[in-house]
Amino acid sequence: MRLLLAIGLLAAGCPAGLEAQSHVSKLRVLGIKAEPPELIVQPDAGLPSTTLTALAVDPSGAPISIRFALCTDLSGVPSPTLDCPGSAGIDLPDAGPLAARLDLADPRIVELAATTPFDGGSVVAALDRGVPLLIGFDAAADLANLSGFATLTLRTPLKGPANLNPRLVDLQIPEAHAGGTIRLQPIAAEKHDPTERYLFSFFATDGTLAWLHSTDVTATGQPAPTWVEWTAPKTAGQNVRFWVVLRDGRGGVDWLEREAAVK
Repeated sequence: MRLLLAIGLLAAGCPAGLEAQSHVSKLRVLGIKAEPPELIVQPDAGLPSTTLTALAVDPSGAPISIRFALCTDLSGVPSPTLDCPGSAGIDLPDAGPLAARLDLADPRIVELAATTPFDGGSVVAALDRGVPLLIGFDAAADLANLSGFATLTLRTPLKGPANLNPRLVDLQIPEAHAGGTIRLQPIAAEKHDPTERYLFSFFATDGTLAWLHSTDVTATGQPAPTWVEWTAPKTAGQNVRFWVVLRDGRGGVDWLEREAAVK
């Protein structure tokens, strides 16, 4: 079963009058990363665990806290009213700044698994196919709150070895002049699996990004440019924060933050 870590917070566009998804002006969770990015059940190896970390940002500089929980709904499709974290979740222990530890050996999780029916009745068959684990989170900064979900998939090694997180090396930002347009170029390390298709998502606190996403491979399998155009604000002398989030389509995630001054 393959671990897929996905967060349904991004859209290709937004309705007229609403803030662009790429513009960060308030508390946002731009990505969730699991390390390791797959939960693999190995014979005689004990139950797996992973550390979840949120890319939670607030341009105001307010301190951010986050709460993670494993949702008791194992369908993998969250209801908008699902109280997780809350009555429908098992709170996960803190693992550092904006992070929590998911350990499947936790007695509360073992009890949940023991009372959960699986399609077809066979636990092994379900694990071979992949069991989605729904993770809920609540982020808070001052009076702002934000909730969302991520999905992990627990599996056996039947469909291949465990995935590894991709790695971003740099986000190249040329000198930016007020009102000018430049290209932001993400640089990723060599792929662990050459068949993966990378998706890059871009965010900034000011200026205008021409589009939210880029990919390194087209729908027809051809190499594609991964840069995105950004138009600087018309006033010089301010600093702009940028983020790029990389997803490999198999649950792997990485990100970088950079800052640049507008000349």
